[in-house]
Amino acid sequence: MSPSEPISVAPETVGAPARDLGAGDYVFANRLITLELVLPNVTHEINNALQVIGGLGEIIATKPGISDDVAQKLQRIHGQAVRCSGLLRELLNYARRDEASTTTDVPRSIERALNLRRYHLARARVTVHVEPTAEGTSAARMDSQHFEQMLVNLVLNAEQAMAGRPDPVIRIGYGREGDTMVLTVSDTGPGIDLTREEEYFRPYMTTRDGGIGLGLTAARALAQFNGGSLRFVGPSDVEVRVPARA
Repeated sequence: MSPSEPISVAPETVGAPARDLGAGDYVFANRLITLELVLPNVTHEINNALQVIGGLGEIIATKPGISDDVAQKLQRIHGQAVRCSGLLRELLNYARRDEASTTTDVPRSIERALNLRRYHLARARVTVHVEPTAEGTSAARMDSQHFEQMLVNLVLNAEQAMAGRPDPVIRIGYGREGDTMVLTVSDTGPGIDLTREEEYFRPYMTTRDGGIGLGLTAARALAQFNGGSLRFVGPSDVEVRVPARA
């Protein structure tokens, strides 16, 4: 299965939009599609520039007569350029629609998803704890790009839920239960009203100014498309269950 193929989810699963869509919604959707088309070229050009910066920094650092202090700073420039190139690769892998692996290495995919939000998490001073809940194989029978997209949506939702609150913390747990891989994402935000749980999964349902209201809808659709489920098990606790890979 290729990520370029449409994800087939029953209309009753997604539900009706929580609000009427306006022209601005369609303009924004078009902007996202356009971004996908231009992103490979932009990342390629930025990566080329980073290669030059990092390479020159490394060369100059080895020149005779360079002080140790300057050499160390130049090596830092080289190291940061290499790091930025890696982040660009992660971003491009997340955005493109190439063939993805049908097996998800859960710890590695969690790391990749968090890398895409690392700057925002650090800026908001969000502490993230990743905690294996069981020993053994940590592989899911799920499209790896779908898994990472689902997790990015859940992490972003948790970030936004904790905005302005002191000592924000996100906890991500994962582990195998029989033939099922269980992923949990919890935060220290105010949580939802569990009696209205299904409303939060409706398209364009948002409680935040400027919010789009598609994150939870998309996350659940991705889980269900891969034979799994996604639900709230607490006001600030989301549980995902997908088939485990033997």
